Amino acid sequence: MKRRQFLCVSAATAGWVLLSGHAPYRQWMVYRQAHLMIITSRDDLAGDELGERIGRVMREALPDSKATVGRGPHVQRIASLIASHQADVGVVSRPNARAMYRGEAPFGEYGAIPLRVLVQNETHQLVCRDDFLPQHAFLVAEALAESGQGLGLLVPRLETLGPADIPPHPGALAFARGQPLDLQSAQTR
Repeated sequence: MKRRQFLCVSAATAGWVLLSGHAPYRQWMVYRQAHLMIITSRDDLAGDELGERIGRVMREALPDSKATVGRGPHVQRIASLIASHQADVGVVSRPNARAMYRGEAPFGEYGAIPLRVLVQNETHQLVCRDDFLPQHAFLVAEALAESGQGLGLLVPRLETLGPADIPPHPGALAFARGQPLDLQSAQTR
């Protein structure tokens, strides 16, 4: 009889542990809230290297950001993480960023992702969702402009954008224009 009780208690305990929500997702969410996670992909070596360099600049210029680089196996993983709000920013080639923004192949299953550009160079963009906090976008753009010389990263100018281009984030745009960040108007632009 004691063996049966032991097995029942053991099974109940195991069931409680498995069903109690002790999944790694919760720890991922806490980690993501405390660190600026820059997502890159292993199938884009130039973007991955740029992400590493951005991470180094961010850690030096904004140590409180605790910037770190996370690598997905392919660029679709970046779309998945940003679209599902599991990541905030990613380094993506310009054609892939535009396809994510428009919901085109190979990102069709995620739909059009409401991206904004923080900074860009000739080949890649550091993108975020449109709900990325304006003050964070301002600080990222400022840190990369002031401490990231040699990366060739700039905030895109509105007057140079075509109708299919991803707009810049209002916080990054405020920095580029030399404007103080007005939180009320930055959220509505």
